[in-house]
Amino acid sequence: MTTNNVPTKTENWADKSASVIEKALDWIIGSMMFVMCAVIAWQIFSRYVLKDMSSWSEEVARFLMVWISLLGSAAVLRRGGHVTVTILLDYLSSKLKRRVLIIRDLLMLATLLSMTYYGWEFAQINAVQLSAAMDIPMSWVYASLWLGMGLCVVILLLIRLGSQSDWTSGSTDEHP
Repeated sequence: MTTNNVPTKTENWADKSASVIEKALDWIIGSMMFVMCAVIAWQIFSRYVLKDMSSWSEEVARFLMVWISLLGSAAVLRRGGHVTVTILLDYLSSKLKRRVLIIRDLLMLATLLSMTYYGWEFAQINAVQLSAAMDIPMSWVYASLWLGMGLCVVILLLIRLGSQSDWTSGSTDEHP
């Protein structure tokens, strides 16, 4: 298990693999955020200073936001970064809590696999559609759905195979 990105001695191969994926996603998402901010700054500059709005900048920013959101869902899963309501889990015995967590993860896995499959299908169907400003295939944009959810599947499986089976306990922003 990792706390504040500091590995502990109980990490196994699944924990280490998840850490590598998370670090890679952090770099990719950070780079995308940098590019998105630069593109938005260019859009503001071209609109108000040059008095000529660029046609591509808004589309790039929008597409990057989609990618950031869907890749980000995988990046924060193991650290407990998603909104969770644990009031029921807090009052359960450890044996019952384990069962509820297994059921939760199975339902989540089924949902993620479904979204991955249908996201892939949706991207393939729309491969012929081009974006309005940049004329790129919309399947590149829609690939964010199946790729983001597919990475969530991988991370969820690595969590279950790793030393931290309850990823909701990884959240550090709990309030008393």
